[in-house]
Amino acid sequence: MRIQSTGAALALSFLAVAARAQGGTARLEGTVTDSAHGRPLGGATVLITKNSPVPAAWYSVTTDDRGRYRLDTLVAGRYSVALWHPLLDSLQLMLPARLVELGEGQRAVADLWIPSGATIRAMSCPGVALPPGTGVLEGRVLDADSADDRPLVGAVVAIRWSDLTINRTTLKLEGGEHVEGARTNADGQYRFCGLPTDTWLAVQVQRDSVGSVVLTPFISDTLGVAVLDMSLSMASARPLAAATDTTRAPEPRVLSGTASVSGTVVGETGQPLPGVQLRVLETAAAMRTDSSGHFSLTGLPAGTQLLEAKRVGYRIVQQPVQLIARHDVLTAVHLRRIVSLDSVLVVARRSRYREFERNRRNGFGRFLTEEDIEKRHAFEATDLLRAVNGFRVIGSGFDAKVYSSRGASLSGRGCETNVVIDGMQHQDINWVQPSDIGAMETYPGVAGAPVQYDSACGVIVIWTKR
Repeated sequence: MRIQSTGAALALSFLAVAARAQGGTARLEGTVTDSAHGRPLGGATVLITKNSPVPAAWYSVTTDDRGRYRLDTLVAGRYSVALWHPLLDSLQLMLPARLVELGEGQRAVADLWIPSGATIRAMSCPGVALPPGTGVLEGRVLDADSADDRPLVGAVVAIRWSDLTINRTTLKLEGGEHVEGARTNADGQYRFCGLPTDTWLAVQVQRDSVGSVVLTPFISDTLGVAVLDMSLSMASARPLAAATDTTRAPEPRVLSGTASVSGTVVGETGQPLPGVQLRVLETAAAMRTDSSGHFSLTGLPAGTQLLEAKRVGYRIVQQPVQLIARHDVLTAVHLRRIVSLDSVLVVARRSRYREFERNRRNGFGRFLTEEDIEKRHAFEATDLLRAVNGFRVIGSGFDAKVYSSRGASLSGRGCETNVVIDGMQHQDINWVQPSDIGAMETYPGVAGAPVQYDSACGVIVIWTKR
């Protein structure tokens, strides 16, 4: 959904200071601040439009690392000043432009702000007093079987999360698993106010006994709001029982359809990356990027799907794509290198793995720190499991599979454990080298496993160094 803010207190703050400058042209300058994070906003785009006198003119300037911008040689007139930044785009937040009157030879200072987290929360859930540690998840659900962005009315958006912990005094379990649901309105919109922040959520669109892929958004407590748009194809969706049952191992299934996705995979500097493995989860579509980093996958189910990209030495990416029946969707994938930090640097290593530390405090599972991993001198990641009860490894190299001795599959076949690498589920465990692993969590069964992951056959959670 798109939010239109009104009023100076919620939007861009403007201060125009008239002063005589040298020459006959005017100057516009200012500073852009990210109020949510309390810092200058570098890399923001300031869009400046001359509205009068005619002819109209358009300008743009990018802020430096201190959030400053400046535009000289403007002619006298009336201008509107607007702000664009990927952060605003991710929140689907549109702030109103401000009007500036520039006289000949004058300068004006227009300082701009992204609202604070408290303000963004209030804009999303007006009149609702949100308790500390809570935020907002909102978005729009579309009908993927239509080509005109038709809203999916009356669909259920289901959310699940866990706050299970052990009381250190009583040694008893506290908290538990929570489930919430909301129906989309006539515009396909939904909104949850008061969800926990800094916690992974499991989100799925459901309608008439079928469901979408499960997504795992995260609401930052700093911003307090996350936007998640989704789509569902009734023709190629997953049966709801199979999509939601976490007590039994899911049977392999291959989805297909008439949608397709194509695009380019690039690295951190924007260079195309050849040889990247691409696949859409739960489909047969897979390929490697060509020499120009291009890929094209066809025969895909419509609706929200997960596109996965991985290459040795880079962090695995799984990004949602909104696929449309009988259409090709263009997308771009950005990969980041796995960075092995110098071990002599004096840093608080554990703080880099906040979720790992939080899960370890809960008292479930078994946990290996970076120091534990280094002491084992493992050749492959599976070697780290040799002394961990509840798992067995079959095969070696990229063909190695991990099975749980506590789970049970519906077919009676081995219960293959879900390997999660940096939040990406169902990975090949030996895809990551032991030297690149910063922390590892192991859960042989459902008990205590992070709720956002498939855990019927246990979960192994790997965090790479960063």
